[in-house]
Amino acid sequence: MKTMTMVRFKPKPEYFDQFVDALKSSVPNSYILTRDEEVLEIWLKDSVDELAEQQPGALDWLDRHRYMLEEYSPEEGHTRPFTAFVEQEPSYIKKGD
Repeated sequence: MKTMTMVRFKPKPEYFDQFVDALKSSVPNSYILTRDEEVLEIWLKDSVDELAEQQPGALDWLDRHRYMLEEYSPEEGHTRPFTAFVEQEPSYIKKGD
């Protein structure tokens, strides 16, 4: 089953543009959105297994760029991740897009 993952980041103001550029260049197959002081990364994977395979690389990338981020809180850390199963996609999206 397809899986959607969204991760929210809060870059330090002085690193905002640099962080967005780094994210865009490292993950070309994801949606990158900005809103106020946050950056959101969203991607769809064909399975949970595919998501799990990419996780070690994503954590390595985060470790290299963590200095650019503000913590949400000591408990939450530098990201707010959310993962869910896709039950339906819009009908106007063609397979393979």
